[in-house]
Amino acid sequence: MYDIRKEFVDGIQEIYTTLFTDGVNDGLKLYRLSKNTKPNVYGEQKYKLYEKPILLVCNAILTPTLGDNTIEEVKDVAGFKVPLKSLEDNNIGVTHEDLDSLRDCVIEFHNVFYTVENVSPKTFIKDVYLVYQFDCKEDKDVTSVQIVGEDDSNEWC
Repeated sequence: MYDIRKEFVDGIQEIYTTLFTDGVNDGLKLYRLSKNTKPNVYGEQKYKLYEKPILLVCNAILTPTLGDNTIEEVKDVAGFKVPLKSLEDNNIGVTHEDLDSLRDCVIEFHNVFYTVENVSPKTFIKDVYLVYQFDCKEDKDVTSVQIVGEDDSNEWC
């Protein structure tokens, strides 16, 4: 049986991998917050641990903006559009709870780290959102993240 939904999802993935990044050799690296990260008594997390990065297909929209400091610095405000198929292929859910947990992630794109401020679905066709937008801000203070290995060992990336 012909499934139009699958065709839309596969078609958007093909467009993104052809025009933007392929998700194999290039793309955004998504670092999900590890469950081993423990908050202190105030509910804050001074030192965060992340899972191994997941490489996703994306269309990056980088917009340089001036910083808030008296010594002005240029920071990127970034929007990363990720097709649904890239998320599904990497076992990343798109329920309301899943999108909420993605706001704790860090993204690395071209050796620059970004904090995720919001994740929202876009492009609704045939009862499915085809693209998810990650709204981010460059974090110049982050130059690497601490990764938790499968054996609970830590390494820096």
